[in-house]
Amino acid sequence: MANFNIKKLSKLFHDCEGSITLLGLYMFVAGTMIGAFALDYTYLQATKTQLQVAADQASHAALYNRRTMSETDAKKAAIEIIQPLLPREVYGEIITDSSIEFGSYDRDSLKFTFKAGSKEAVRVTASMLAEKSNAAPSYLFHMLGIDHFDIRARATFMTYKPGCLRQGLMADGIVDLQSNNSFTNGFCVHSNTHISINQNNYFESGTVVSMPHISDLDMPRSGFDKNDGLQEALRDQSMHLNIMKRLEDIESGLNSRSGEYVPTYIDKSLGITYIKASTVTQDMLTPYSIHRIDCKGSKLTIDGSGTAIQDIVIITTCPISFTNGSKIADAVIFTTDTTARSITAPQGLQIGRNDECAEGGGAQLVTMGGVSVASKLSMFGGQILAKKDVDFAANADGLQGASIVTSGEINGTSNSNMGFCLSGMEQNFETDYYRMAE
Repeated sequence: MANFNIKKLSKLFHDCEGSITLLGLYMFVAGTMIGAFALDYTYLQATKTQLQVAADQASHAALYNRRTMSETDAKKAAIEIIQPLLPREVYGEIITDSSIEFGSYDRDSLKFTFKAGSKEAVRVTASMLAEKSNAAPSYLFHMLGIDHFDIRARATFMTYKPGCLRQGLMADGIVDLQSNNSFTNGFCVHSNTHISINQNNYFESGTVVSMPHISDLDMPRSGFDKNDGLQEALRDQSMHLNIMKRLEDIESGLNSRSGEYVPTYIDKSLGITYIKASTVTQDMLTPYSIHRIDCKGSKLTIDGSGTAIQDIVIITTCPISFTNGSKIADAVIFTTDTTARSITAPQGLQIGRNDECAEGGGAQLVTMGGVSVASKLSMFGGQILAKKDVDFAANADGLQGASIVTSGEINGTSNSNMGFCLSGMEQNFETDYYRMAE
């Protein structure tokens, strides 16, 4: 009897019948777990990507709108912009007011610092959380007792101002320079088309000469040999000249005596001064005031040859002609005239005070048309913004702290010296650019 039981047990032990069914069960369970992981992982990655896109869009929108909106309105605009991507009816409140923070960002330490009222940077956190009742649901992971996932994504945007737009020659069209010009460290020459240059020009180390494709550079065959430093200064680069889209905003701000475009030396409590005159001098103007001038004819002559035009804003619809040797400092002169020569000067126009790059003293010429200066243009913390071409003839000297930006072309001739200033251009009209910090 004992032997019989041992034989039966031995047979049962060695019997393989049904083993495949058991192995299949194990494989099914393992496959289900792998499938659950793959399905939920793919879903989580897709959702994380959507949250990151939402955070990116919202942070850019918040900072862009903060330029002209209050913090509250900028946050509202940022939240609304993501609704087509992740509608709240489906995903709940992905981004709330409290998850949008304005502040500053230090690129050296890679640190964001909250600062109420800031327009410098913003940090946005997009999230799907159990505490917000919009956590991402799990699918097959329910089998393991996991019924949801908390997901977050964060984006930080910051403002910056390209150095080349602060000081340099910047044009959407061709920048055409002739011979015997000198450019010192920090000065930029940029065209969104191409640059044409002759010979015997000097580019100090640290100068930037840029265009979308440096292969389009137009120069004589011996150009690099006859243009010291040019080859080292060249950069492939395109640049949006955003300030040129703000000229109407600048005019509107000056007319209303409000906003970021009103110079600090203007007393906003003073009303607009209206003048009808074909020629104006400093003694006809009210200091620290904004003036609208009707030229009573075809042209407005501004005579700054005796006493400099200063501490004022002039707005006119007329073309402007400066007299010989005119000087302007702490002044904005704006014309809406659209002709190719809407601002002209025979010679010796000085834009800004010659104060060795001290703070203040700068001046701005803004036109919806073009600018032409016959010779000896000098700029000391000066700015020219023109919708059309800017031409200046020989011997432009003392361009220290100079910004010329145009939607047209820049045509400069010979024997000009152009340098960089660290200060003196605080009143220049600029607009923020935006980039992702993290």
